[in-house]
Amino acid sequence: MMKKLLLWCVPVVMLFMAGCSSSRLTTSWVSKDLQANGQHFNKVLVLGMLSAKNRAVKVNMENELASGLINMGIQAVTATDVYGPNAFRHKSENQVLRMLKKDGIDGVITIAMIDKNASRRFVPGYYGVGPYYFWSYYSFYAPYMWGAPYGGYYERTTSYSFETNLYDLQQKNKMLYSAQSETIDPSSAEKMSYDFAKTILKDMQAKRILR
Repeated sequence: MMKKLLLWCVPVVMLFMAGCSSSRLTTSWVSKDLQANGQHFNKVLVLGMLSAKNRAVKVNMENELASGLINMGIQAVTATDVYGPNAFRHKSENQVLRMLKKDGIDGVITIAMIDKNASRRFVPGYYGVGPYYFWSYYSFYAPYMWGAPYGGYYERTTSYSFETNLYDLQQKNKMLYSAQSETIDPSSAEKMSYDFAKTILKDMQAKRILR
């Protein structure tokens, strides 16, 4: 009976896990200079600041966040679409700012990976229900007390931490908003990007960052 119940539960648990977001907000900060009803920008640039080996993740994260902003009624573009993957390489701050101003961009949202952590933990197997009497119960579990448990396995977990900042180029490049988020064991780069954008946009809306 127990075996049948466990077999029935597995697909349900897997379905539940598939529907859960792997991203969560850890902290966020809002500048006192932010307008009370949200900051207005003519055009916002979403810039992923990830290494070349993570280019696919960079593009996905830029696209997801920009799409979410557009759905909120904010004109947004991605750095990769407008300037290419290496557009700002070997350019000075003044050169970049001139490029942005020329294209009518007055707000910039940056995305940076600030930490990646891998860990491993042992998950013991299921031992079942033991005998109901003391010595029988003790004798039943003694092998597990002194020896290695049966049916266990090692579970690997990888977490990614991101920092997302909003800068106002009209106010001397001042930071107006900063958020840190964590994504744990994403099933794909696309899923990680989607969950990340959903988490950040939800916080931005709650704090009325943009209008």
